[in-house]
Amino acid sequence: MRSIILIITAAALALTGCYKVREDVPVKGKGDTTSVTLTYKLKARQAIDNIYKYYSISGSNYVKESYPAQPGDPRYAYLWPYSAMFTAATLLKQIGYTDEVAQGYYTSTLAGMEGYLDASRTPAGYQSVPVSEGRADRFYDDNAITGIDMLEAYQVTGNAELLGKAKICYVFCASGESPEAGGGLYWNEGVMNNPDDPNYIKATNVTAISATLALQLYQHEKNETYLASAKRWYNWVKKYMLDPEDHTFWNSVWIKDGSINYAKWTYNSGAMIQNAALLYKITGEESYLEEAKDWAQASYNYFTREVGSQGRFFVPHDPWFTAMLLRGYLELYELDKNATYINTLVANVDYAWQHARMPDTFQFYEDWSGSDIGRYYSLLTHIGMVEIYARISIWKNEK
Repeated sequence: MRSIILIITAAALALTGCYKVREDVPVKGKGDTTSVTLTYKLKARQAIDNIYKYYSISGSNYVKESYPAQPGDPRYAYLWPYSAMFTAATLLKQIGYTDEVAQGYYTSTLAGMEGYLDASRTPAGYQSVPVSEGRADRFYDDNAITGIDMLEAYQVTGNAELLGKAKICYVFCASGESPEAGGGLYWNEGVMNNPDDPNYIKATNVTAISATLALQLYQHEKNETYLASAKRWYNWVKKYMLDPEDHTFWNSVWIKDGSINYAKWTYNSGAMIQNAALLYKITGEESYLEEAKDWAQASYNYFTREVGSQGRFFVPHDPWFTAMLLRGYLELYELDKNATYINTLVANVDYAWQHARMPDTFQFYEDWSGSDIGRYYSLLTHIGMVEIYARISIWKNEK
């Protein structure tokens, strides 16, 4: 579904500050300078309206992977960004958009999600493209993310069918656990029996995010199986993927030879911060709270940098990844009321709204400081911003 090598290369450039400014589009658009006083609620709404303007596919519930289209794009967006569309539509409902437009977004994406569910294989799970496009890979991290999305929608709507969908995702993710490499979950169902494949890995993202899904299911149902799974997966990430030097998390281990992929991503730290905070809420064990605080500070130290006189900014790649880091910060904030990390992120997306969007389409740059447009064409870049603005609105209790 996506190339680890290409993603890591992009991240390496971003983290070292080696920006490559593309010459095919303007770089220094001012964005919508008339809307500086917009609430975060309105920014979330405007951002998703803009996405539907450019990414929607007429006569379909689906959307495009990119705008403009990029070489190799599928006919319809992959599950990962489409599930993020469902998250965004759910959040719009949560912040009070009950008019026909916002309701239409939720209804259409909910229907669209059903198109990715492959029940022909056991266990059932969501595949990377709609089933109408033929059989495709099923990723464990995609299903963990989707399960969390379904639970959030269940909390907002009370629709019990969504809880059932989340359980389908949990069962599928749990099927990706095995004793190789000390435990943890595979990344991709299709490589489980192919040791020579470079993606024959146990990954931090899928293991940590599946733990989040299990913990949230436990909160709803108090089923000890969920809690046991979550602790097992949490402990595997902590034992094998935690960098002891800076307390952030490595990407994965190649099972064949035990070699570590040392790339680091904001969403891996975010998932583990959220897991530690959830475990503290569930168990009351102080060690979990201390780990959440430690990893939050470590993530802030590692994933932010000073940008000239503009202030401190999070890494200039993958806004959706950083949206997941925000989830972790928000979960921890409920416990320690330390708003430092969240306030920096809020300042970043405030700046991005004014200074890091394309002048004609208002698509967001990948780099919130405005230094590099990055993958401005990616649906995932923009839908992550909708989530961030909506969650800030909730955090600030906007009406």
